[in-house]
Amino acid sequence: MLAEQAVATNALAELLSRAGQQFARREAVVGERSSMTFAEVEADSNRLASYLSIALRLKKGERVAILLPNCPEFVVTDFALIKAGLIRVPVNPRYTAHEIELIVSHSAAAVLVTSAAFVSVVGEIRPALASLRCVIVLDSTPGVPGALGWRDALDQGTAATFAVDTVDDDGYMLAYTSGTTGRPKGALTTVKSRWAGVVMTYANELFVTPADAMLHVASLAHGSGTKVLPLFVKGGKNILLPKFSPVEFFRLVEEHKVTISWMVPTMVAMLVDAWNENRFDTSSLRTIIYGGAPMPEPVLQRALATFGPIFMQIYGLTEAPHPDLILAKHEHLPDPVTGLRSGIGATGRVAIGVRIRLVDDAGRDVAPGEVGEIIVGGDHVMAGYWNDPVATEETVREGWCSTGDLARVDEEGFYTIVDRKKEMIISGGYNVYPREVEDVLYRHPSVAECAVIGVPDGIWGETVHALIVAKPGCAIEMEAISAHCARDLAGYKKPRKLTVLPELPKTANGKIDKKALRARFAAANPASKETEATA
Repeated sequence: MLAEQAVATNALAELLSRAGQQFARREAVVGERSSMTFAEVEADSNRLASYLSIALRLKKGERVAILLPNCPEFVVTDFALIKAGLIRVPVNPRYTAHEIELIVSHSAAAVLVTSAAFVSVVGEIRPALASLRCVIVLDSTPGVPGALGWRDALDQGTAATFAVDTVDDDGYMLAYTSGTTGRPKGALTTVKSRWAGVVMTYANELFVTPADAMLHVASLAHGSGTKVLPLFVKGGKNILLPKFSPVEFFRLVEEHKVTISWMVPTMVAMLVDAWNENRFDTSSLRTIIYGGAPMPEPVLQRALATFGPIFMQIYGLTEAPHPDLILAKHEHLPDPVTGLRSGIGATGRVAIGVRIRLVDDAGRDVAPGEVGEIIVGGDHVMAGYWNDPVATEETVREGWCSTGDLARVDEEGFYTIVDRKKEMIISGGYNVYPREVEDVLYRHPSVAECAVIGVPDGIWGETVHALIVAKPGCAIEMEAISAHCARDLAGYKKPRKLTVLPELPKTANGKIDKKALRARFAAANPASKETEATA
């Protein structure tokens, strides 16, 4: 047992310890195979924090990578890093060995916390990870040379309250971009950024009480994980599902009287499709937050008809973590008092604590109704990209973070994202926004999923190429799609090429991987069924 103690002047750690004591006997975290009380989370996070700081002698600001499924140990590790003043590096468990190696190596992580499911991958890349001093594996038989079991690590720490001094500018998290438009970069957020995020969560999204329970169905390495701490410090329960399943979702909602969940649009669609088979009571649900990718309007309308007005859309990015724009629950419906329309179709209004501008290529503000790039300001914005001053200077200027997203704002303050700046198609000199075309395609009754990309064309420069997944039992023909699009789109916006696929590739965070689609279909003769529209 360790005798040495650090001085506690860490405000986030104090919040966690206070909750651990105040709600000690209550269930705090529920995993697939185990659960923990608030007191147990507090004790184990102290043990791990003191082990990392004292036994391993990690200094404030060193990095610790977390490669875990959704489980109680993820939460313990997360809280331990806050207490030890260490920078968390969340690694999505869906990443490939190459992606994991890139992130752990680029961040120069000193420690990796993982589970038996990833032992073979870690063993494969371990020789390339020069910075790595220790691998902690949840299971008692680590299986990686030089690795340490989870309980062995905790037993070398102390359960007594532990915290390392931190200040606003100290690093909190190194989150890596998904890399859909290039090589992933590490966005460094600070202690000040995390404080801002917690306050913004309470101000914009969640009013949390000890009666609340949040079901995490997306990876804690992604957006859902940002809500664990706000729930915990208010006495709420966090339920962790390692792999999303509509049936398990419905079952856990009934069992734990779940009030809140966070998911990507694909998951919402799966819940709606499975609703007729649901035999569980889901009446406790009052908020489903969705984001991370565009929500097709037909899916949202079906979801509202199924679950009622419990949906909230949030927009944010790795460099300026959400919420930046919010479409509140009541904004999914027309306002009965003012008569204002619903905000469906828009991304949302500016969140409390956020500043947003729309600018042109020269950095000048555009007029209302015109398309400009979203730039974001606020305490939650990243400090910069890890060891990449050039990319930082290109992205953050005078406190404003460039998002790469193009949007317009209307007279009611609703912002609508039209597309990614780098994904805009220029066909015959005209700008085509893929998302606008996708929105129209999603209204076709046979379209289950779609993506629109630009591909090289000898005449037009680029041409619009639609990749579509058909609903079961439905056929997709170019003539029908062309006629459908003609009702809502100018001729230059209509797809000139159509490819029907069994599925669309996804990134680890569940977004459609347009980078992979462009790489595959930029060739003159892609290896798939393809038809071209007549000119």
